[in-house]
Amino acid sequence: MQSLKIALLFAFVAMASTCSQTPGTTTTTVTTSVTTVSADDESDSGMLNAHERGIIRKTWEQAKKDGDVAPQVLFRFIKAHPEYQKMFKSFANVPQAELMTNGNFLAQAYTILAGLNVVIQSLNSQELLAAQLNALGGAHQPRGTTPIMFEQFGAVAEEVLAEELGSAFNAEARQAWKNGMRALVAGIAKNLKKPEDLADPQTKLTPHQVRDVQRTWENLRANRNAMVSAIFIKLFKETPRVQKHFAKFASVAVDALPENGEFNKQVALVADRLDTIIAAMDDKLQLLGNINYMRYTHQPPRAIPRQTFEDFARLLIDSLEASGVSGDDLDSWKGVLTVFVNGVSPK
Repeated sequence: MQSLKIALLFAFVAMASTCSQTPGTTTTTVTTSVTTVSADDESDSGMLNAHERGIIRKTWEQAKKDGDVAPQVLFRFIKAHPEYQKMFKSFANVPQAELMTNGNFLAQAYTILAGLNVVIQSLNSQELLAAQLNALGGAHQPRGTTPIMFEQFGAVAEEVLAEELGSAFNAEARQAWKNGMRALVAGIAKNLKKPEDLADPQTKLTPHQVRDVQRTWENLRANRNAMVSAIFIKLFKETPRVQKHFAKFASVAVDALPENGEFNKQVALVADRLDTIIAAMDDKLQLLGNINYMRYTHQPPRAIPRQTFEDFARLLIDSLEASGVSGDDLDSWKGVLTVFVNGVSPK
């Protein structure tokens, strides 16, 4: 699927790459991507097979004979989404009615045609395509390009191909292009992420998540013991057998636990451990060490099931939400707690 992914990505980057150029120029430039894709990297959608690649080449060879195809695709894309015209400085303020006769617009359209043609002729070279994908991701990331733009461009291109090719653009051909667009969106989404949204390969956390969790926790940590106590009470009421894991207060009535010294010692221990883990989230070695410590002190000796950790995390999210933590920050907490649970109690 990388094959078509690159083809259509190249088409769009050819469009967007000149948007910062001065009028009359069509030089295409790319930068290094923040995400590296290897030659054997496969998207979730799989690879295009040889038959699909053949269909794409055949339909493209037929379509490109009409020199009006590229201008039509670019024109319809801008007409359907006029807000994107501002991305192209060389014709940002040209009235739509004049675009098809504007030299800068036509130069951009044929840059797309030339670039797409080169890439489609190289569909069998995974190494070349992987390198192009990395370069294209780097070119688009600083420009604020979003995956939806590629979906929209692909839909317009499909319409133009269908009109241009008529019966030759049959159901099989349309499906091949749709498969390619699906891979395109999946591939470009990975390469449009900002550095702060890229997960560390070991901790599986992004700088964005770490920042959100540490910031919101700092506002709540003074009340952490009361928060953890309330979570334990709710957890024991939901699932009474969980209390049996704590021998020192296993038989104490749940409603009497807030007055029990051993229970409060356990609450303070958990609250402080949680505080320590969150404080060390931006230090990879400490974070991994803390998670491993939790795993080896809870799993073999106490045999606490994964569900208990998941329930604790769910109740913590409920508590954070009740404390006024925003939706975006809660999303970061959910991601971080998933990493914690997976680390402490792997599936």
